[in-house]
Amino acid sequence: MAAWHRSWKADIGLRLFGLVWWAVAFAALSHLFAVRPSARTPGALAYVLAAVGFLSASAGTALCFWGHHLLDDIELGARWRE
Repeated sequence: MAAWHRSWKADIGLRLFGLVWWAVAFAALSHLFAVRPSARTPGALAYVLAAVGFLSASAGTALCFWGHHLLDDIELGARWRE
C-alpha cells in the first residue's frame, strides 16, 4: 500500500484540515462565552461546548504543527514490543 501521507499535497491538506478544526473550536468556544452559563449549574450545553472546543482545538493544533509527520512510524524499545 502506498504511503499517501508522505506527499506534500497530503501535508498541506492535513494542515488545512487543522485550520478547519481551529475554526470549529473558535465557534464552539465563542458560543459558550455568548451563552454565559451559570457558575453554580452550568448545564449540559456548556459541558458539550467546552468539550468540543477543547478537543477540536487540540486536534487542530496537532494537525497544523505536525502535518504529515503526525503519521510517522516510530521505533519502540525492546521492552515495549512484547
